[in-house]
Amino acid sequence: MPKSLKSPASRQELEYKLDESVGFMLTMTDRRLKPLLKKCLALEGGGVTYGMWFFLRVLWEEDGLSQRELSERVGMMQPTAVTALRDMERHGFVKIKPDPNDGRSTRIFLTRAGRQVGDRMLPMVKGINDFVLKGISADEFDMLRNILRKMRANIDAGEFVPPRRRR
Repeated sequence: MPKSLKSPASRQELEYKLDESVGFMLTMTDRRLKPLLKKCLALEGGGVTYGMWFFLRVLWEEDGLSQRELSERVGMMQPTAVTALRDMERHGFVKIKPDPNDGRSTRIFLTRAGRQVGDRMLPMVKGINDFVLKGISADEFDMLRNILRKMRANIDAGEFVPPRRRR
């Protein structure tokens, strides 16, 4: 056994197993989901990139959001959103228009091409969801969704303060 693992503190830290780490489990799941989505985008995305996907996904549910609202819903900083939105506009998926009620703000609207790509993509992505949830009951999925929402709320509620290390 390596010398560093013999100390009581190291043994105690190892009692927190990797498969008990929410972050690790979520990351490993995301690493398996991402290639499935990218495969669907390559097959039917019509030019939609992974970076555009989440913005379009939100707009398919609620078109005409402000850039700020869209950034918040996707969970990305506004500068990142600007890059994705410009790419989406260049590809003809959205139109960026000034907000008639606020000259400092813009609103994002799907074009016909943007709606059509959604019509093609959403059934494929629902297929991914169905595949991933195979063997999981509706009640279990509701529980998972509620747990994930609570975890996001916990994260959003305040700043994490790391515990002090024992010496």
